[in-house]
Amino acid sequence: MGVMKRNLLLALSVFIVSCISANASVTIEQSTEPDYLINSGYSESFAEEVMISKCRVNSKPAEPLYENHNKFVRFWRNTWGYFIDSAQDTDERIHHDIHMSPSPKDL
Repeated sequence: MGVMKRNLLLALSVFIVSCISANASVTIEQSTEPDYLINSGYSESFAEEVMISKCRVNSKPAEPLYENHNKFVRFWRNTWGYFIDSAQDTDERIHHDIHMSPSPKDL
């Protein structure tokens, strides 16, 4: 194979590769879905925070993504949060409606 043919073939292949358009197969809406985020390696809490942010921007009610605790665990978590660690984030604090004026539920 001559040098000229090899250079022409190389230049042609570089031109063809550069002309191929890159099309994304996933839209922005799909990439912020909780299932897509969890399957991409993010945690459930991160996926839930993204979902809550999207719901707040779109003025939709935010529901918990997963309810994975039984009544016994929720009781002890709430008891611990009420008496010992009042700064603990619970589902009620994360999923309540945000108002500009403070209320006792914000404490």
